[in-house]
Amino acid sequence: MTFLLGVFLSSAVCLGQGFEGTIEFSTEEKEAHRRNIDTILRVARTYLEDIWKEHLAFHRQHGVSKFYGDRNLSLDTRSERRAALQAAGAPTSLVDQLQPTSCVGLTLHALETGFRAPQDERLDNAWAKIRAYARANDLDGCALLNALQKLDWKIYYWNPTPQDNERWDREEANWKSKGWHAYRFLTVNRKGTYYFNRVDDKTLLVNFDTQVPNEFKDVPFFVGIAHTGYHVFPGFRGDVFEAHSTRRLDSIDNLEQSPFNPLARGGGPRWTRTEKYRSGLIGIPPR
Repeated sequence: MTFLLGVFLSSAVCLGQGFEGTIEFSTEEKEAHRRNIDTILRVARTYLEDIWKEHLAFHRQHGVSKFYGDRNLSLDTRSERRAALQAAGAPTSLVDQLQPTSCVGLTLHALETGFRAPQDERLDNAWAKIRAYARANDLDGCALLNALQKLDWKIYYWNPTPQDNERWDREEANWKSKGWHAYRFLTVNRKGTYYFNRVDDKTLLVNFDTQVPNEFKDVPFFVGIAHTGYHVFPGFRGDVFEAHSTRRLDSIDNLEQSPFNPLARGGGPRWTRTEKYRSGLIGIPPR
């Protein structure tokens, strides 16, 4: 009980007063989004597929990742990246081909390609609002979902085994990223909220253990978060795509693709091979 009280109090402290600023879309912007949603999702999905193929081919050829973590302090400068290439036995001439990445960066790029594809000024304006809102909130995944919800995306709470919430919270006491699983589960079920997000569905992706509902596997594109927006992951047809911002240049796991199945062997989203993200939210577009 003492531990749980500490979790509740700590979580309450981190809640603050709400997202920074507000975001609203015009009737015309909403209509353009509705009318072009199939194109948006198809192009965003293709972006993920292409980046994944590019990542695998580059690493297979050179033994390093083309996409380096933008929060890896040892890769901040061009000279540091040249040194990392040399240490990995890769040609230093590759240095200007390397591109920074992160979990939220990958997600935003995928969405942007989708929103820009129809070449509709109203969608361009909508995307500019989303980008500005995300930046105003330090690129927080929760704020991104809040913006998408204003375009009629539905927000689903996910938690494969809520009965493990308290155990997970104890295990994560010293982790940099904490899920606050018991507290979030409580607010979702009592208030219909997770952090500052309104939750539209609290049943489909809850208590599924490792048997992910088939209905979710049919979703053409989604945006997920874990641990109160600390991690962001896009995906489609039941698979998640993850970019990691602090890993080594020679790691093939700078980018990962895996089935959405947080507790299953080989499933994601995951922090490391052994540490998993275990609850959060997923935004699903209107159909």
